[in-house]
Amino acid sequence: MHTNSAVPLYKQLVQQLIVAIAQGSIKHGETMPSIRDMAKQTELNLHTVHKSYKELQLKGLITRKANSKAFIINHHLAPLNDRDLQQISIELEQVLVEAYVLGLRKNQLQQIMNNISQKYSFS
Repeated sequence: MHTNSAVPLYKQLVQQLIVAIAQGSIKHGETMPSIRDMAKQTELNLHTVHKSYKELQLKGLITRKANSKAFIINHHLAPLNDRDLQQISIELEQVLVEAYVLGLRKNQLQQIMNNISQKYSFS
């Protein structure tokens, strides 16, 4: 985690866990560490980890029941629904518009997309 980053720590943890899911190091049905254990592993506050887990739950990447462990949900098993597709489109557009304003060129964007696609084995 980068404490001097403009990105809040809970969002950094969310992103790290999403990458771990995408890379397959955390798999469908696998139990997530408890909030307390994750806080110890990451040296983050319990509230920060709880907020990260809540965010992952809202994104539909984990499922949690009250006073229960969290489990990974593998979305590769089902196609995206319209709501999820729209949300991804909105978030991607925000990133691309910002990159455009910063001077990203179309060929650079294509190279970035190719690199990411290869890294995570998109089909």
